[in-house]
Amino acid sequence: MIERRERKPYWRHTKWQMLASLVPFLTVILVLPLYADRLNSSKFMGFPLGYFLCLHGLVLIAVITVASFVNRQDAIDHWHGAHEDA
Repeated sequence: MIERRERKPYWRHTKWQMLASLVPFLTVILVLPLYADRLNSSKFMGFPLGYFLCLHGLVLIAVITVASFVNRQDAIDHWHGAHEDA
Protein backbone atom coordinates (compact mmCIF):
# COMPACT_ATOMS: atom_id res chain seq x y z
CA MET A 1 0.00 0.00 0.00
CA ILE A 2 1.31 3.40 -0.91
CA GLU A 3 1.55 6.08 1.76
CA ARG A 4 -0.90 8.97 1.52
CA ARG A 5 1.85 11.58 1.09
CA GLU A 6 3.37 9.53 -1.76
CA ARG A 7 0.18 9.28 -3.82
CA LYS A 8 0.41 12.68 -5.49
CA PRO A 9 4.02 12.26 -6.73
CA TYR A 10 3.23 8.70 -7.78
CA TRP A 11 0.29 9.75 -9.94
CA ARG A 12 2.25 12.72 -11.31
CA HIS A 13 5.00 10.35 -12.48
CA THR A 14 2.42 7.93 -13.85
CA LYS A 15 0.63 10.70 -15.75
CA TRP A 16 3.85 11.96 -17.35
CA GLN A 17 4.84 8.39 -18.16
CA MET A 18 1.53 7.86 -19.96
CA LEU A 19 1.89 11.08 -21.94
CA ALA A 20 5.49 10.22 -22.85
CA SER A 21 4.28 6.87 -24.18
CA LEU A 22 1.27 8.18 -26.07
CA VAL A 23 2.75 11.20 -27.83
CA PRO A 24 5.25 9.31 -30.05
CA PHE A 25 2.69 6.61 -30.85
CA LEU A 26 -0.01 9.13 -31.79
CA THR A 27 2.51 11.12 -33.83
CA VAL A 28 3.38 8.04 -35.87
CA ILE A 29 -0.30 7.19 -36.33
CA LEU A 30 -1.00 10.68 -37.67
CA VAL A 31 2.17 11.21 -39.75
CA LEU A 32 2.76 7.81 -41.38
CA PRO A 33 -0.49 7.77 -43.40
CA LEU A 34 0.36 11.23 -44.77
CA TYR A 35 3.46 9.78 -46.44
CA ALA A 36 1.91 6.46 -47.47
CA ASP A 37 1.18 7.64 -51.03
CA ARG A 38 4.81 8.63 -51.57
CA LEU A 39 6.04 5.36 -50.07
CA ASN A 40 3.69 3.27 -52.23
CA SER A 41 5.94 3.83 -55.26
CA SER A 42 8.41 1.37 -53.67
CA LYS A 43 7.60 -2.29 -53.05
CA PHE A 44 8.58 -4.50 -50.13
CA MET A 45 7.84 -8.25 -50.30
CA GLY A 46 5.42 -7.56 -53.13
CA PHE A 47 3.38 -5.02 -51.18
CA PRO A 48 3.47 -1.26 -51.62
CA LEU A 49 5.84 0.08 -48.95
CA GLY A 50 3.34 2.59 -47.52
CA TYR A 51 0.71 -0.12 -47.13
CA PHE A 52 3.22 -2.49 -45.55
CA LEU A 53 4.47 0.11 -43.05
CA CYS A 54 0.97 1.22 -42.09
CA LEU A 55 -0.13 -2.33 -41.38
CA HIS A 56 2.91 -3.92 -39.82
CA GLY A 57 4.76 -0.87 -38.60
CA LEU A 58 1.91 0.45 -36.50
CA VAL A 59 1.38 -2.94 -34.86
CA LEU A 60 5.09 -3.21 -34.11
CA ILE A 61 5.21 0.32 -32.71
CA ALA A 62 2.15 -0.41 -30.54
CA VAL A 63 3.78 -3.53 -29.08
CA ILE A 64 7.05 -1.70 -28.39
CA THR A 65 5.17 1.23 -26.82
CA VAL A 66 3.16 -1.04 -24.51
CA ALA A 67 6.23 -3.07 -23.53
CA SER A 68 8.25 0.05 -22.70
CA PHE A 69 5.31 1.54 -20.79
CA VAL A 70 5.00 -1.58 -18.63
CA ASN A 71 8.73 -1.64 -17.99
CA ARG A 72 8.91 2.04 -17.02
CA GLN A 73 5.72 1.86 -14.94
CA ASP A 74 7.18 -1.06 -13.03
CA ALA A 75 10.22 1.11 -12.27
CA ILE A 76 7.92 3.93 -11.07
CA ASP A 77 6.04 1.45 -8.87
CA HIS A 78 9.28 0.24 -7.29
CA TRP A 79 10.54 3.81 -6.82
CA HIS A 80 7.39 4.81 -4.91
CA GLY A 81 6.97 1.52 -3.05
CA ALA A 82 3.75 0.56 -4.83
CA HIS A 83 5.02 -2.63 -6.48
CA GLU A 84 3.35 -5.98 -6.01
CA ASP A 85 5.35 -8.99 -4.95
CA ALA A 86 4.18 -11.86 -7.11
